[in-house]
Order: sequence, then structure tokens, then C-alpha cells
Amino acid sequence: MPLTPSDGMAAWRIVYHTRDQNGADVVASGLVVAPSAGQGGPVLASGRPVVAFGHGTTGVNDACAPSRSNPPLSSIGGALGLVTQGYVLAVTDYIGLGTPGEHAIYVARPEAQALLDVARAARALPAAHAGGSVVIWGYSQGGQAALAAGALAARYAPELHIRGVATTAPLADVQNSLRSMLAAPNGVAYVLLAAFGVSVIDPGVRLSDDLTAQGERLLSIAREKCAVDLLVASSGQTSATVFVHDPLTTEPYASVFAAQRTAVIARMAPVLVLQGDIDDVIHQPVTDGVVRDLCATGTEVAYHRYAIADHRTVVDASLPEMYSWIADRFAADPPPAPNICAGPLAPRP
Repeated sequence: MPLTPSDGMAAWRIVYHTRDQNGADVVASGLVVAPSAGQGGPVLASGRPVVAFGHGTTGVNDACAPSRSNPPLSSIGGALGLVTQGYVLAVTDYIGLGTPGEHAIYVARPEAQALLDVARAARALPAAHAGGSVVIWGYSQGGQAALAAGALAARYAPELHIRGVATTAPLADVQNSLRSMLAAPNGVAYVLLAAFGVSVIDPGVRLSDDLTAQGERLLSIAREKCAVDLLVASSGQTSATVFVHDPLTTEPYASVFAAQRTAVIARMAPVLVLQGDIDDVIHQPVTDGVVRDLCATGTEVAYHRYAIADHRTVVDASLPEMYSWIADRFAADPPPAPNICAGPLAPRP
């Protein structure tokens, strides 16, 4: 469904086919935004380069899907600068967020497949002029999706030319990130969402059986509202007040959380990692460990840290570096990708 173009852009809400964690064909929703006719420079015969974007945590209720935001495109404002540079932006809501079914939040594989398939879906819109060269970008939860998509792309979407994977404040080590989040006043909200994701992929899990009365109340808020409401309602709660048993050490939750790291660590196209040093959601030492593991696979990794950026401000702080890196990846004769893997993991000068 086309949205009203503005600021030299044309946009569409889309529903497209993808696959869930079991390989079943399902539908997901999303957005495609492209330069309007006559904008964004000439369209090459191969089409415009595509940036496939995975958003951060919004919740599990359908109303929290970026494609349902009002006014349209308001939830992806920080990504729209890519369209003014001549790229097509393909945004996934993920499976079960905006479409029938439940959202397996923080489960990497279905997120990755939805992200790769939204790039494919953009190519099915003739007016978008989307080509097959793709950079994958994700923020927070979307950072997990982006890395998992990079790891999966050659097998799942071999026709796409993945030029690089950019990931901002990525939830790439679910288990350790959830553990560190519990130090925050409302960090248990993320643990509850992660446990919900496990219950979506494992029919044998009855999440309500593992929750206290307080946990049941918060689960109702998660189902009926969005992540921001859950974070407010969770303030002052702890794992002990929400869960009967700590899911970080209780099966099947603990094993599923741990398995998500395996899904994002593999050799892939060049990676750009962007991290704020004072991020109290995705902590910098946890991201350091993810970068080391990516280096060990032989992946070329550029790692930029921002000394005074937190989980929210790191997006704007890092945009100039990301824009430059993406432009290099899409260049006809791309320069060598920056690679920190040959040296220490140091802050950006």
C-alpha cells in the first residue's frame, strides 16, 4: 500500500512471505522507502542499492510494528537519511509483529530471515527500483537480526549481493546482555520479553507457569501495550519478583538464550559495529566480546566506540561513520574494509 510521498521520498507498506523458525512459510509486514522519481540520482541498470533495516525493541503487540506508526515513517526517522543518499530502505517489522501470530522476540533466525526477505520484497516493487546489492543494518534487537542475517545470507538468499553488515548497539550476546540489564531499574522487562520469545518457538513452554503474580501483570502489559509501557511498569521489579525461577539459569530458557550467540557469530561480509561506552542496555564490554568472536571467524570488522553515547544517542552519534562506511561498501570499486581484527579493541580516536 503506497504512503503519501514527502521530502523527495516514496514509501509503501508491504506484506511479504518469509519463513519462521521451523521453516514454515509465513507473512511479515514492513516498509519500503525509496527516492521519488527524479530524486536520489540516476537509477543504474542494476537498480538502486538496498539497505535492509532491522529495528530495535518496540514490543510484541501488533500496534508496536514500525509499519503501523502514526504519522507514517515516524518510527524510522533516523534511517531515512539513507534514502536521501539514493538508497532504497527496506524495513521489516519481523514475524508476528503487525501480522497474525506471535513475535519470537530476540530469536535470531526468524528475525534474520524476515530481514533478508524484506530486501527481496523490495525488488518486487517496480517503482522502488531496488537492486540486488544489499547492506544489512540493525539497531539493538535489529543488531542481532542483522548479524544473524549476515551469517545466514549465503545459504538463505544467495541471489542477494551482501556488501556489508552494520550493527548499532547490537543485542548479539543475549544471555550476557540480559544478565547485565538486570542491574538497571527496569531491566527485567527485557528478560520477560526474551522469555516470551522462547515461549513462541517452544510450544511446550507455558510462560505463565513460570511467572509470579507480578510477572503475570507485566506479561499482560507486554501483550496489550508496547515496550516503552512495559519498561515503565517494570521499574523497581527484579527477576525474583517477576519469575518463579530465574530464566537465565532455568531450562529451556537458558539454553535458548545461549544459542542465540551461535546464530550471529560466523564468517560473513565486512561488519561495522557501533557502540556507546555509556550504554546501560547493551554494555560495551559485552560488545567487545562479540567483536572478538567475529574476528576469530575471519570476518573483517570495523569497531567504532563513542565515549559519551548511550543506547539512545549512539544512533545519531554514529551516523556519519555509518554513512561513509555504507557508501564505501556500495562503491563500484570498494576500498578495503576497515578491520580492527589485526589490532587491539580500542576506542575510536
